[in-house]
Amino acid sequence: MKTMNQIKMILTGAGVLFTSVLCAQEEAKDSTLTRTVVVENQYNPEVMDAFKVNVLPKVEEPAVAKQHIDYATAVRPLSGWQGEPIPVITYNAKQKSPYKGYVRAAYGNRNNTDVKLSYMWDITSRDQLNVMGTLYGMNGKIPYERLEEDWKSRFFRTDVLLDYKHEFNRVFMQLGGAFGSQVFNYVLPVLNEGGEPWTSDSQHFTLADVYAKVTSKDETLPVQFSLQTGFQSFKRKYAMPYFPGTTEGLVHTVGQIWGTLQEEHTVGIDFAMDNVFYNSDLKDYTLVQVNPYYKWNNEVIDLRLGAHVDAQTSNGSGIKFAPDAHFGYTFADTYKFYIQAIGGTTLSDFRRLNEMSPYWMSEEQIRSTHTPLDARLGVKGSPVAGFGFNLFGGYRIVKDELFSVYSLMEQAKAKTAYAGGRIGYTYKDWVNLDVEATYYNWNMNQETEPLLVLKPNYEFNVSARVKILSDLYASMKYCYEGRSQAGTLKKADPVNDLSLWADYRLFQRVDVFVRLNNLLNKNYVTEVGCPVQGFYAMGGLSFAF
Repeated sequence: MKTMNQIKMILTGAGVLFTSVLCAQEEAKDSTLTRTVVVENQYNPEVMDAFKVNVLPKVEEPAVAKQHIDYATAVRPLSGWQGEPIPVITYNAKQKSPYKGYVRAAYGNRNNTDVKLSYMWDITSRDQLNVMGTLYGMNGKIPYERLEEDWKSRFFRTDVLLDYKHEFNRVFMQLGGAFGSQVFNYVLPVLNEGGEPWTSDSQHFTLADVYAKVTSKDETLPVQFSLQTGFQSFKRKYAMPYFPGTTEGLVHTVGQIWGTLQEEHTVGIDFAMDNVFYNSDLKDYTLVQVNPYYKWNNEVIDLRLGAHVDAQTSNGSGIKFAPDAHFGYTFADTYKFYIQAIGGTTLSDFRRLNEMSPYWMSEEQIRSTHTPLDARLGVKGSPVAGFGFNLFGGYRIVKDELFSVYSLMEQAKAKTAYAGGRIGYTYKDWVNLDVEATYYNWNMNQETEPLLVLKPNYEFNVSARVKILSDLYASMKYCYEGRSQAGTLKKADPVNDLSLWADYRLFQRVDVFVRLNNLLNKNYVTEVGCPVQGFYAMGGLSFAF
């Protein structure tokens, strides 16, 4: 009976589906609400960093026991990889069968372009090769109040990725690599102190990485492990004021070792080391992170006790500590109370800055971001089948928080109190509705308050997906984000975005889709530091093979 309950919990947790709008700041998603099991081939306009590792701890929150599951009738497998530098084209492609290959092409006004190709080749029963490639971007005029005429914007990103996996008797081996090219232009040419152009408005970033990974697969062994290492490079072609055209090299190593003491008790240690170096006057440095922990998990108690110990050699050198603690208690079968205190250090390498804003510039070298404490408590549950909620509140302290002020990266200490909630409802694959709202109260020194100009004061997101006919789906997303008061600066215009789209299965392996973006035709600046496009439409098709 205990095993059956665990299986039900896993199936229900797998049914959780949150579809959120990309806004200036986004809280980490929580997937414990009750959802119908509707698995889709999820598309994201991806940045294919081959081995991106999120250094801040991911707190595991097992789903509470759920009500009866209403299984969807159309099962669609997941596909895709994560990462997105700017909100360009997004579309949820679906495929009815787990085909090995997938290709998609879409086009819209302002030359909005979206192309993706992926193929998974099962060479043998133990060998698998994945090949993926994407091209997305736009080229057109965007109105901008800071300019006398429209901004002739151009942004295109191309990525290719190879990933090879081999299964040995007791371990998995994985080898891979990726290459990316990002070409774009800034809103304004960069000027020096005399008012003369320092450089043109053009920029070209080149990204590459290779990696190797070994993971244990024999669960009968008393100790399990995972080890990964590789090399990343990021090249900025054109110089900025105080920031030369430079190449960042990074040797990244990460690993986990854990073992089960008894059925419900686990001890382990996570570790990471990043050796960062440059071909310019920027300081080379090394960041080492160690995270020992103990976990106790059963159907009622979810406990993790650990600590983060991080040591850096320069560019913010020193030894830093942060907690890694979480406690969850399941009651009344379908409700869970949780409280946590976490933290850690996040490497501020070029790739992280590029994800925050592809237009990023800096007058000095960016330091690693350290979070001494992020405390949160909340309650979540599923009172009826298909419906779930999560209410939470917390307080976060961050040293060297990153702020994008119209593409100029700045850092300062920030304290943030936040509170919010999410509700979701799904009925089979006919209706999928999510609503979430979060409030932020920033506490900063008076001289650094202007850095909040593009940070959110509150945000409200709604997403819905409805099955109209057998193979016809309609979806909508709406995001409203009120900006914070940034000292004496004028409050920035809010994010106000509404998008609608539809997709239809034309043939067994062919889908056609159309998307209408920014239907309200609002003109505002996101945290990436550039004005968004006005209304634009895209249409295309996808083919599975």
